[in-house]
Amino acid sequence: MILSLVFLGRIWCYFCPMGAIIRFTQRFGLQRHFPMYTRNWIVFGLPISVLSLTALSFVLARWPMYKVGVAYSPRLIPVYWLAILGVAVGVSLVYQRQAFCRYVCPATGVMSVTSKFSPLEISQNSDTGVQCATLEYKSDFLSTDRRCTACMNCTTERPEKDVELRFRWPGAKVLTERIPLVDEALVALVLWAVFPIDHVLGSAVEETALVGNLPGVLAPTTAYLVSIAATILAFTAVNRLASSWSGIDWTTSFTKFGLAYAPLGIMFTLGSHAIGGLLGSGGQTLNVFARGLGIPLNLPAGASPAVVSGWNEFFVTGWLWLAVLWSALIAWQVARAMTDSKKRAVKAVAPHVSLMASSTYAVATVLATH
Repeated sequence: MILSLVFLGRIWCYFCPMGAIIRFTQRFGLQRHFPMYTRNWIVFGLPISVLSLTALSFVLARWPMYKVGVAYSPRLIPVYWLAILGVAVGVSLVYQRQAFCRYVCPATGVMSVTSKFSPLEISQNSDTGVQCATLEYKSDFLSTDRRCTACMNCTTERPEKDVELRFRWPGAKVLTERIPLVDEALVALVLWAVFPIDHVLGSAVEETALVGNLPGVLAPTTAYLVSIAATILAFTAVNRLASSWSGIDWTTSFTKFGLAYAPLGIMFTLGSHAIGGLLGSGGQTLNVFARGLGIPLNLPAGASPAVVSGWNEFFVTGWLWLAVLWSALIAWQVARAMTDSKKRAVKAVAPHVSLMASSTYAVATVLATH
């Protein structure tokens, strides 16, 4: 799933079994419209809409997996997924057009962000004759894949005229998105918070006497929330400095620069969980998955200790810094697009690059010592 999000955008929705259940159950529902634009809230001068549910649902979904220990308890995993399925069915019985998939699913906000960094996208031509189910912005065609559920209807009716597979520079969509959303910037910051930042700050907070003595799951939960709050507040302070120093718009800069931080979370997850996990368990991961499908597979279990050690060393000395370079390049392009001179662009981007580099240095230092 992680690999598909990075390289193929929202294609995961095409394979997700939850989508089939939702498409079936919504036939018997009330067919109401999801309340997308019924109300906007202004927080720190930023227009926050109901689409921020995607950030909240991701935070809530990850919390029991890694802070309560569901991921390490085979007895609890079915309960966890049945709870999500119950929410999905409940939403589908009230709202139409796969509302759960597009607005509530814990993965949809993440995919809306990661799809902007994919080198591939499925796009409709402006003269299309196929109506897309995700037309949310009064457009006649699929102008953005941020809420695409990969139903592929647009590829089957008039595929030669309507749909094409496009290559693009990873992250280019951050600059060209027709309607930037603050909500997606929040998702990008949450990705940065719950992966690299929480691994360092969360552990440090949990070891303090004030938090560590809390009973039960309160200690890891408090540390988790502190990591998220500290990340968003740190970015907000830095962006306030950058916007006032360079004279750029506060709301637009929050959205654009917030999205520029997404590679820090994406690369950490890819390097630590995807690549690191496959190297650590090697073929054993594929063996377990294949046996679950009834396929006898006996690949060697794990890479050599030297390979694992080599990757771990490169992870903190090179991989994480490639993420900083990626984020910094996008931030620079954002700054150039929002300013009329290189001098103002430097003022806009310098505080952000400093935050990216200093936070990554802290993460890399802690990981190297452990």
